Formats: sequence, C-alpha cells, structure tokens
Amino acid sequence: MGSYLVRRLFWTVITIWAILTVTYFIAYLVPSDPARLIAGQHASAATLASIRRALGLNRPLWYRYLVFANQFIHGNLGYDFIMRRTVAGQVLQAAPLTFYLAVVAVCFELIIGIPIGIIAAVKRYSFVDNFLRFLSILGISMPTYWVGSMLLLLVAFKLGWLPLGGVSASGVILPALSVGITGSAFYARILRSSTLETMRMDYVRTARAKGAKESLVLFKHTIRNSLIPVITYLGLDLGALLGGLIVTETIFNWSGLGFLLNQAIGNDDGSLIMGVTLFSASAIVIMNLVVDIVYAFLDPRVSYS
Repeated sequence: MGSYLVRRLFWTVITIWAILTVTYFIAYLVPSDPARLIAGQHASAATLASIRRALGLNRPLWYRYLVFANQFIHGNLGYDFIMRRTVAGQVLQAAPLTFYLAVVAVCFELIIGIPIGIIAAVKRYSFVDNFLRFLSILGISMPTYWVGSMLLLLVAFKLGWLPLGGVSASGVILPALSVGITGSAFYARILRSSTLETMRMDYVRTARAKGAKESLVLFKHTIRNSLIPVITYLGLDLGALLGGLIVTETIFNWSGLGFLLNQAIGNDDGSLIMGVTLFSASAIVIMNLVVDIVYAFLDPRVSYS
C-alpha cells in the first residue's frame, strides 16, 4: 500500500504539472494583449512597451513559464490587472461557494438517486423497474441548464417560493436541485447494476438459505456492499463539481468558480482564466487520488502492490 501511495502521489504531481504546462501555453496562444487590456485601446506605443517591461512580457517565453511555475508552487497564481486583485484571492473567495453548492447538489443526487436505484433493483424487470429506468435515461438526457431554467421559471418566478438567484441559504436550493435531478440518474443506474450483481453473490444466497429475513438480506448483505461503486463515483463527481458549475452558477447568479470563470472569459482576462482552470483541474486530480485511497479501505478485495 505504501509503494502504491508513493506512485500515485508522483503521478498526481506529474499530472498537475502537465495541466499547468498545457494551460499556460494555450493561454499564450490566445490572441490578446494584456498590456492593451490594461492601458486601453488608445494607449501609445511607449506606454504599452513600458507595461510589457513591467509585466515581464518582453522576456522569453520559457523564462516566463518558469517564473509562473515557481509562483504556482508557492501558491501564487499571479496578479489580475483588470480586476486589480490577486488571482489567488479571487479564486479562494469563490471556491467555498462552489464547494457549498457542490455538496448540496451531491446530497440531492444521493437523496433522489439511491432510492430509485434500490427500488429498480428490487423490482427488477417489472413495470416499476422499466418506468424508473426510463426516468433515469430522461434525467441523463436533460441538460442541466434547461432543468435550471425551468426550475427558475416555475418555482422562483411563477410560484415565488424561492429567490430568483444570489448567494443565500435558500438561494442554493434551486441550483443544487437542477444539478441533483440530472446527476441522480447516474447514481440510480450505477446502484441498480451493482445491486443486481451483488444479489447473485454466494453469500447473499447463503443468507437466504439460512432463513434470514428479506429486509435483512437486502440492507445488511446486499445494499451495503453495492454502495462501493456509488462511493467511488461520488468522489469523482464531487471533484468534477468542484471544478466549477459555470452554466448553473451563471443562471442563478451564484458567485462561485464557474461564475468567476464566465466573467473572466467575458473580460478576456487570461490570468484569471488560467488561475481558475488550474485550481479546478488540481481539485479534480486530488479528488481522484482520494477516491483511489478510500476505495482500498472500503473494499478489502482490492489489493495494491
């Protein structure tokens, strides 16, 4: 296990370094001039040259890359001259809001998806199973932005039960629910397949042969072991949500990473785009690492050498 952790940590670092490198050079290829954005369209050539020297834009590309990589290692994502703030400061201000939204969204996914998956497995191949599978396919097919727009129109605008948007305790419900409705379909399908597979295991048949109650067999022997793939997907799902819900956060005016990234794209703010992208990608990579480690403890059958 120790050697596996060392290897995974090594490849995690390599992956983050690769993301940093690709992100930096893609940002370099974008046809925008930071000096022009800072000074304005009517700035003189002398002013632009002075700004480029101050920002180090007159240095070779490889030198600027090494400076940026060194800053990233020390937690410095650079300075945003458009917003007049550090990039790390803006990212760290938006990240807790995205984390809050992601956690609530995952709770909705589990609350909706787990009962549907269990019922579909217990009522396998029946009308109930077929109907619930149809709902799952429908949930996967519906775009999150459409679900969010419909919830916003019906629940917030027509009925007035919840706010139209903004950051608040009640304002998180609709964006989280729009993600939860579409995301729950994946959990339902995963849990149904895993439960059906577990039901065919020898220890489940043995428990039934010993006369154990069906409810005990279902909840103690079947569902408990069927949840392992769900927990694995949960970690990956949370990591992806932490990467930013750009469309959902924009629709509901939720000031998280996705909302921040959308603003940065609109302002052609390369430094902020790069900072949010690096933070989000690093969160996904780290969550993958955590899932791999947790999975080894959850399932004793897994052996890492």
